Amino acid sequence: MMMQAGHRRPLFVLYGASMVEYAFRPEGWGAALTNMYSRQADVLLRGYKGWNTRRALEALETIFPKNSPIPPSLVVIFFGTNDAAFPLPSGRGQYVPILEYKDNLRHICSYMMGLSDTTRVILIAPPPIFEEARRTVARVRFGEKAAEYLDRTNERTRAYAEACISVAQEMGAGVVNLWSAIQKKSNWQTECLSDGMHLSAEGGKILLEELLTVIKSENWVPSLIAEHMRSDFTEPSPYDMIHPYLEAAQSCNETALL
Repeated sequence: MMMQAGHRRPLFVLYGASMVEYAFRPEGWGAALTNMYSRQADVLLRGYKGWNTRRALEALETIFPKNSPIPPSLVVIFFGTNDAAFPLPSGRGQYVPILEYKDNLRHICSYMMGLSDTTRVILIAPPPIFEEARRTVARVRFGEKAAEYLDRTNERTRAYAEACISVAQEMGAGVVNLWSAIQKKSNWQTECLSDGMHLSAEGGKILLEELLTVIKSENWVPSLIAEHMRSDFTEPSPYDMIHPYLEAAQSCNETALL
């Protein structure tokens, strides 16, 4: 359930898998977003490592109840990397077929947009994959033979990124093409990804820049641009900071007038 606070502000919710769960780590993109909106909005993290859109869809009404007293003003949806994993013979694991992935995103978007007339949605397409780093991770975790298997490839992830963008356009949601944005960076494989998949601080910086670009490009009413939103408690107060020098100077001026 969404928490009801006595002092209400616009609510931004980040909904996704590990890319979101890790977003509040030091130098994370979620932490940076929260800092930027520190007086304008509450940024709520709902990230769950390992989740795909199937699990996200199942938990939707639990995490985002329709009777919440504070419906979100913005929901950022970030799924796809896990959906794009290779299917396993047993049928277990994270893989979701791409057509189902698109349908799940449609349902998630539709549900979010139905929470209120002013709930806005932005989808983030999955970032690229550096396959050699994924082999290294497998080798370290499971042994030398594990490096013969890939859990993901960049080409598979590209298809899911394109599917995400297509759904966003279809649903009238904002979208960040993170797959393409990251690959514009030199040495993106090691500069923007920490393990061939998750975002490094540099990768998170690119995500944040792209997300803010989308927010600024949308003509949403009310605006969700930080500079256009009301800031909390900006009225003058007797407790506002006054430097001792200014206090002394004011006293001297008042004395001179006597």
